[in-house]
Amino acid sequence: MPLTQSTRDGHLLLVVSGGFTIFQAAEYKPQLLGVLDNADDVLELDLSACDELDTAGLQLLLLLRREATAQYKQLLLGGAGPAVKNVLDMLQLQDLMRVDPTALSTSVSASMQGLA
Repeated sequence: MPLTQSTRDGHLLLVVSGGFTIFQAAEYKPQLLGVLDNADDVLELDLSACDELDTAGLQLLLLLRREATAQYKQLLLGGAGPAVKNVLDMLQLQDLMRVDPTALSTSVSASMQGLA
């Protein structure tokens, strides 16, 4: 499954792999919002294995960020692959959707260990 949930440092970690496009939007939306509802105060989203992002996927990211803010939770981008970085750069959203490079190396290794 392209969405993999685990925990790291006491908070939820969600790894998105493959495409994050209009073709996955209807399936991902309730899953993403459900994971956010279950998160205590931080949800870490790792998009380092996401190889495609379109405007529908971006809308879901922005919705998730808005809902996290409304619930007084923090959405942390622990990693972003080249496709995600390109879209964020092209639309000048780097400041709004910041990638935490310190979380990337630990979140990827932690999620892979949890999946093995």
